Amino acid sequence: MSDTKTEEEPRSKEPAKKGLHGWKAATAVFGCGTLAAFGVFGVIVGVLSMFLNVASSGLSSAEGEEQNGQIVVPEQTIKPRDSLDTGALDLCGGTIPQAEVSATRADPGDAYEDPGEGEVPRVVVDHCIWNVIPAGGVGSPWELDFSYAAFVTGDETAESSEEAVQDYEERVSQADSLGLEAGSSGEAGVADDSQFFHGLTGVGTTAYVVILRSGDTVYEMNFESNTDFPSGDLIPAEEFEYERDSLLEYIEIRLGVVGPG
Repeated sequence: MSDTKTEEEPRSKEPAKKGLHGWKAATAVFGCGTLAAFGVFGVIVGVLSMFLNVASSGLSSAEGEEQNGQIVVPEQTIKPRDSLDTGALDLCGGTIPQAEVSATRADPGDAYEDPGEGEVPRVVVDHCIWNVIPAGGVGSPWELDFSYAAFVTGDETAESSEEAVQDYEERVSQADSLGLEAGSSGEAGVADDSQFFHGLTGVGTTAYVVILRSGDTVYEMNFESNTDFPSGDLIPAEEFEYERDSLLEYIEIRLGVVGPG
């Protein structure tokens, strides 16, 4: 029996070779680690995707979506066109003073007209004049002659009313007949429709006129310098565009919230 025991002891001390070793073990560990990493990554991506979908849908419903560089106000925040309070579209008295433009009103402020809710047709109009100190200070001060007409049709589905389109075209035609010299004209590239006219008046001052249509509201900005440019040339259109865009930002936001279109 002693011989048998002696032969078995060395075999019992040899470690049992179980599992993978060498390059096979390394490959297995790498493979498992990679799969685990992809698994964790997949879970993270899934959670993030769900979060972003919820967030984006919330933002689009609460703040509106951006289309072609313009903010589209969500429909549920816009008051029905036929239930606007009288005075809700007072752009001269309520909106222009809030814009980041150095301007002082120079008219009596009594031109606002609104026949009121339920009236058909309901056309809100106003006309105001401002003395503007431009940011560039060129040809300062300027006179701004501002007017508009908002056609409250009660039709929420139409993109624009025939009345608004006709009024826009008539204003463009009138501005074209001003006969400004040494200037230019064309699409302004803002709002739904817009045309600008830039040139010298008969007395040598620079005028910049822009007519815009935003939905069912048509408005016009007529800037004119008080003197001619020191060099005898036109005041650059870019000077006027800066002030135009500062006003445009506030007007478009106002129209998007309570406007008739």
